Amino acid sequence: MTKPVLALSVIWLALVVTPRAEVLRTVYFSAVDGTGAPVADLTAADLTVKEGGKERPIDALKPATRPMQLSIIVDDGGTGGFQSAVGQFIQATFGRAEFAIRALNPQAIKLVDFTRNSDDLKAALGNLRQRGRIPNDGEQIIAGVTDAAKELEQRQASRPLILVLTVTGEKSLSDQSDEALKALKYSGASLNVVYLTGINLGKVLGDGPKQSGGMMEQVNGNVALGPALARVADKLLHQYMLTYTIPDGVKLNEKLSLSTTRKDVKLLAPAKIPDR
Repeated sequence: MTKPVLALSVIWLALVVTPRAEVLRTVYFSAVDGTGAPVADLTAADLTVKEGGKERPIDALKPATRPMQLSIIVDDGGTGGFQSAVGQFIQATFGRAEFAIRALNPQAIKLVDFTRNSDDLKAALGNLRQRGRIPNDGEQIIAGVTDAAKELEQRQASRPLILVLTVTGEKSLSDQSDEALKALKYSGASLNVVYLTGINLGKVLGDGPKQSGGMMEQVNGNVALGPALARVADKLLHQYMLTYTIPDGVKLNEKLSLSTTRKDVKLLAPAKIPDR
């Protein structure tokens, strides 16, 4: 009678004292040189990663090869001016991503859900043609970013990204802006913005890329759209995947700092990450 009780006690004690596994975090980022061109030869020894101000050991650094989940939001005012450039961007990243496309009309209307199907994407691009003037008060784009981020979180996207193209900008509304930035953080998505010179970016489109490790490209007109999106595509196709370890028992923190000893290199990395 004693032996079974002793065995159960040993099992219970083992369950109590066995520590949980360390947490392995994954971060995607880009690295560029002084000309803005991607840097392809970074090593883990070139980098320092801190979470919550504490340095963490890097587990691995390698080129990002996982498929991207790319949510595109188009605010062209109904001109159709982004259609060709978006098509070129999708062509440049095709085979490396699945795409969802929204267009402001004036709310962000989904034209196609996440897909790799070329026919579905062509049909969605067809709906980005000139459509007549579409009024936009600068609020709908915030809701569009919020919806895209929440959708990516619900999908548990492994490599989520949001690309916004806008000729209008945003009207910063404290509550809505905070909700959008919160949704962006919890989705783990990087927010990338291509915008027309002279518009108001506001809190979400202005701060979101900095917090999430995204890119910002300013253009003077439709002629510059293609080259700007080509630069975005090039950086995304040359991203790195970094993994680092959070020791057992250490609370996760939203503040991330990724730096490099390479003086000629700039990192486009998130400053905030999900703390759960």
